[in-house]
Amino acid sequence: MANRRTLFWLAFLGGAAVLAVIPEFFEPAPEEVVAVAGRSDGRVPQGELRRAAIAPGGGDGAASAPPATLPAERSATPTTDLFAAHSWYVPPPPPPPAAAVAPPPPPPPAAPPLPFQFLGKLADGERLLVFLQRGERVYTVSAGDVIDGTYRVERIAPTRMTIIYLPLNIAQTLSVGSSL
Repeated sequence: MANRRTLFWLAFLGGAAVLAVIPEFFEPAPEEVVAVAGRSDGRVPQGELRRAAIAPGGGDGAASAPPATLPAERSATPTTDLFAAHSWYVPPPPPPPAAAVAPPPPPPPAAPPLPFQFLGKLADGERLLVFLQRGERVYTVSAGDVIDGTYRVERIAPTRMTIIYLPLNIAQTLSVGSSL
């Protein structure tokens, strides 16, 4: 039995060695390959290669032709990495360029809030007087009066008084109670 096993392994390893060496005998050496019909770009079409007859002395005329290389199509080396990492991430598009948009115009100037408080009103036969307070000071005004050079009383109605802010010429209203 041991003899049979040894014979099997010798036959198996011998056959493997023969299979490993056989391709070396059938593949031509690179210096033996010559183009039959040369092209100007240096490439040789597949099927137009033949083995040159090289004499041991090197005196044959066919051996003087320059050796050609195998075409790139016959190369077994892949040109891309088949196992490279790939990602499905697509970066977002860049923001649109900022157009030459003029900044919005500044808001129109506004008058400050009225600094006056209504205290009361008095109707004396000819005109209507209104009592206003600003801080500790009390003013008695009627239509057409100017207060501190900044405000002018435009008109006095039974429930409202119209005051003009003179620096900006803006009208403001102040409630003066109910009608008398």
